[in-house]
Amino acid sequence: MLSELLTEFPGQLSTRLALNVILTITVIALIRPFSQKLLLQYGLRKLPLINGPGLFQSANQSKQTFIWNAQELLDEGFTKASRAFRVETDNAEVLVLSPNYADEIRKDDGFSFTHLLHKDFRGHIPAFINFNLKKGLNDMANDVIQAKVTPSLGLVTEDLSEEGALTFKDQWTDHPGNIKQERTLLEIVARLSSRVFLGPEICRNPAWLRITIDYTVNVFFGVMALKRWHVFIRPLIWRCVPEVSKVRSQINEAVAIIQPVVEKRMAEHAPGSKKTHNDANQWAIELSKGRPYDPALLQLGFFLAAIHTTTDLLSQVMYDLCAYLECIEPMREEIQTILKEEGMTKAGLFKLKLMDSVIKETQRFKPGAIPLMRRLLLQDVTLSDGTFLPKGSSYTDPERFDGYRFVRMADDPKKEKFRHLIKIALIHILMKYDFKLPEGTTPAVMKMGWVLSSDSNVQLLVRRRQMVEDAPL
Repeated sequence: MLSELLTEFPGQLSTRLALNVILTITVIALIRPFSQKLLLQYGLRKLPLINGPGLFQSANQSKQTFIWNAQELLDEGFTKASRAFRVETDNAEVLVLSPNYADEIRKDDGFSFTHLLHKDFRGHIPAFINFNLKKGLNDMANDVIQAKVTPSLGLVTEDLSEEGALTFKDQWTDHPGNIKQERTLLEIVARLSSRVFLGPEICRNPAWLRITIDYTVNVFFGVMALKRWHVFIRPLIWRCVPEVSKVRSQINEAVAIIQPVVEKRMAEHAPGSKKTHNDANQWAIELSKGRPYDPALLQLGFFLAAIHTTTDLLSQVMYDLCAYLECIEPMREEIQTILKEEGMTKAGLFKLKLMDSVIKETQRFKPGAIPLMRRLLLQDVTLSDGTFLPKGSSYTDPERFDGYRFVRMADDPKKEKFRHLIKIALIHILMKYDFKLPEGTTPAVMKMGWVLSSDSNVQLLVRRRQMVEDAPL
């Protein structure tokens, strides 16, 4: 159903919604197994089904109601039943639970997110091998992120900024005059992310950048296309499904690009060699210690959702700054002061409190998915995209955008990993460019089911500004 609905939207918007649907599966994946367990164990069918079909309605009409009115359904559900209620989504019936169940889910090993991804994304099909449990790619990726990427952000900060300078020069130019932002933010984020994950050899490779941008979209439409076939013939027919074949072709292309670099790295880093590289490609080689893994699949796993969530947030921050111009000059002054005192360092980025607050306020106004908005905070929570929500959070005037709202709230430097790349991009954008929305343009938050996506059809007008001497970039 979703694949058909997405065709109603223009190209980039369809792509962005498809990507965010994948990200929102995280929410559903955590809820659904617990939902089924409760329904079976406690007979919770008696809980209200908020959008159940009426007397003269079909189940398909219930799904349509969810797709276009999910927020209203949640509001109705929490009004009728604060503990738990049911919602018929486009994919399955979901039990929406009170946060009181959070600890039980967290502590129970019977709830497996990776197993659910394997099932939902057909991990047994070679084209979707990234979701295959037996390959252990999820464990390897977690090891690289936790043991190497997060602790090493300080080592790549200057490299990221240098890559940012080159990337913005290529995409937005260094010459005065207006340009249209269009799709360039996605390409900028893809290149900066590639610098962290793959290093300088590949981060400017046009073929690789195209793969990182298109792969997630192709996976989504490939899974949707395969679902049209009966489960028993999917292992036989997948090669003949064009959308699935495209995914497999991209994997083969990624292998051809990445494998030679890995082989060269392994030869360079023989025992006794002092040569080193600061990127996830190298860190994976070091951490593998003989453990077999596929470097190309690992890298595709890193990019599966990361650049699209980052681009969505960066786009929305820029839209909000266009609407709340009073934040821009104070942010520029903060950047200038910090760069003068700390330089482009991890410590300096952490001190950008106003920038951090604006990013968090943007996330508060438009998270990636509607369910993230419906929680009673019984303890400090850090969402998967880095949003920090302190225990008992309540906001004065919550319907008003306040860029300074989070400035005085305590934060943890360990959470900086989620905003590192976005801050570097914003530093280059704010210090080098003026930007505005075309006259009469108001970006809309695009909604489909649980998904909330920034408006990818808006074209920002960007103009090169004169750099200040104290903040060279």
